[in-house]
Amino acid sequence: MRIAAILIVFQLIWASLTLPVQAEDESNFSIPVLSESPKIDGELNNDPWEREALKIDNFLQFVPKEKGIPTEKTVAYIGRDEKNLYIAFRCFDSQPQKIRAAITNRDNIIDDDWVLVSLDTFNEKRRAFWFFLNPLGVQMDGMRIEEGGSDNLDGSWDAVFYAEGRIDEGGYTAELSIPFKSLRFPDDKNKKWGLILGRTIARTGEIVIWPPVSKDIPGLLTQQSIINIDGKVEKGKNFELMPVVTSLKKKEQGADFQPGLNFKWGINSDMTLDMTLNPDFSQIEADAPQIDVNQRFALYYPEKRPFFLEGMEIFRFPEIEMVYTRRIIDPLTGAKLTGKTGRFTYGLISAYDTSPTESLWEVHNGEGYETDNALFNIFRVKADVFSESYVGFCLADKEIDGSYNRVAGLDGQLKFNQRFFLSFQALASKTKYGQEESELVPAVYTDFSYFSKHVGGGIYWMSMHPDFEASSGFINRVDYKTVGAYSFFRLLPEKKNLSQIDFRLQAGRRYDYFGSNIQDEWLRTHVNFRFSEFSQLNLSYQRSMEQYSGIDFHKNTLTLSGEFIMIKWLSPLGFQFQTGNSVYYDTEDPFLGYSNVYGLFMNFKPSKRLQMGINFSKQTFWEKWGGKQIYDYNVIRQRTTYQLTKELSLRAIVDYNHFYKKLYGSFLFSYILKPGTVFFLGLDNNLLRDEAGTYIQDDYSVFIKFSYWWRI
Repeated sequence: MRIAAILIVFQLIWASLTLPVQAEDESNFSIPVLSESPKIDGELNNDPWEREALKIDNFLQFVPKEKGIPTEKTVAYIGRDEKNLYIAFRCFDSQPQKIRAAITNRDNIIDDDWVLVSLDTFNEKRRAFWFFLNPLGVQMDGMRIEEGGSDNLDGSWDAVFYAEGRIDEGGYTAELSIPFKSLRFPDDKNKKWGLILGRTIARTGEIVIWPPVSKDIPGLLTQQSIINIDGKVEKGKNFELMPVVTSLKKKEQGADFQPGLNFKWGINSDMTLDMTLNPDFSQIEADAPQIDVNQRFALYYPEKRPFFLEGMEIFRFPEIEMVYTRRIIDPLTGAKLTGKTGRFTYGLISAYDTSPTESLWEVHNGEGYETDNALFNIFRVKADVFSESYVGFCLADKEIDGSYNRVAGLDGQLKFNQRFFLSFQALASKTKYGQEESELVPAVYTDFSYFSKHVGGGIYWMSMHPDFEASSGFINRVDYKTVGAYSFFRLLPEKKNLSQIDFRLQAGRRYDYFGSNIQDEWLRTHVNFRFSEFSQLNLSYQRSMEQYSGIDFHKNTLTLSGEFIMIKWLSPLGFQFQTGNSVYYDTEDPFLGYSNVYGLFMNFKPSKRLQMGINFSKQTFWEKWGGKQIYDYNVIRQRTTYQLTKELSLRAIVDYNHFYKKLYGSFLFSYILKPGTVFFLGLDNNLLRDEAGTYIQDDYSVFIKFSYWWRI
């Protein structure tokens, strides 16, 4: 382990002595004002695209071959008026019958052919609005975030835009109209935005992109082209009202009718105020089942509630999650202010929770206190510094019946010479519970890393004081100091059936916060074969030591996983298999056993409108290899969706938990005209199996939700 850590550090030092490659010079384009607005119908005929729009046709491959010639030609057109930005694609295809496209619900087209528009409206090269469209006109959108050498697409961000697509004998066409009202951008007369256009050809695994980008420079947004939008545009000074009505009927209870109101005010083009009264935070789909037996730490469940999701990219942190909004269980009211002025990005969340939790174990089930209410106030500000870097501050405060938890901290992510990244967080928390009050106690994280086309690595440090607490965040472990290093080596064959091979190595050790006792240590090796952008195979081995109840358990674990999109009617198909030592976390008599973990997921697409997905998870635990079985945990989820139209769908979900003998069924009728204007009618049914093997109804619910979005 020491040798591995030394090799990683040596590689990092060696890399720092090499000359960095600079990004290519940015190209600037002015977006022409069209004399008439194009009709968004998926047809490029009789519209001003050819006559007046900016034409772009020099797309090149990003994968499998960097800046390679695409197998199919792509042409894009861009124009605007005062209200909208217009983009059209002519995607030629010599085999149009093999184009992959489904009529499905919004944001579910990643496995199809699609086109992409990336708009970095603040030209900060770290965040961008991404708009997708498949050949049949189904939309998807998200927020692309590139910070600290990593990238992430946050699919929870939703915008109102208009689009249509059509397949023909020459390939397909796609048209998008993006209202300026739907975007945030600086209130400047002459606007400079970052732009990237892309297209995927699913059956060949190609992604073609404009402008051409280099894999030797981490990130796409840093290599975007610049478009100029001069003159007057509609700035988004608007009011939005969204009345919501929900009704829930449970077994042996009367119907619960709940009206609510959401209000949004675009104070200007880069500042938004959201307020809500008696908000509807109901989820139309239950959390996907996870294996929750023999867990040392609380499981993480993602946020799904619309009020909290919007603008949450501002509340992202390098490592320590100060803000985890699922801690706010049942708010009566809420308000949120988000925006960007000059170099400063800011956000403020305030919520009055009538059922707060004090433990992460309670968050998933919503097991809050019935008598106490809590007030959450979270403030966040980030300042742009240097090029593509920021420093930030956050303050999170939770007040409940005279007790409180307050956490404040500085963080930042700095980028040097395109390849070097420094991330850090320094936090302090103070807690009062009843008459007891803690001292100000710290938590610290820092990471220095290097990334290039073929090699990369980093070193990191993290520590948590034993009394550190973040009641507004997700901190499931304290009282430790961790030091580690990681490295990767990358080969790029850039062949049709083998695009990339990654080798990764990581070593680390965790100590007591006060002392030199070793809690954990690990050495991980990993190899990834990426056959195409959509198909890959992973193999990893870990040798580790985990201390529990004062006992050192030495473990060896082997993991094999993969995901493949090769057949039009079966995508994706994925699996996971893990075998090796595992600890049985009994507080009185823990021991080192042997465990196998299995996972399988697949999505059948018999037609363009019908999809049937299956997720299966299984863990089997023995006292030792070939010994007595302790437990066998199986969960399965089957999800079937039939899309009558782009707006109207039927969905059925069946979850079966063999360990708890539970059967859950859900049926949902959905009508989604656009984000915010929706109608849902659902039925949930929970069954338990008794000792005789008969399933008896434990609970059921019928719910209705209707909301209508007005933009004034």
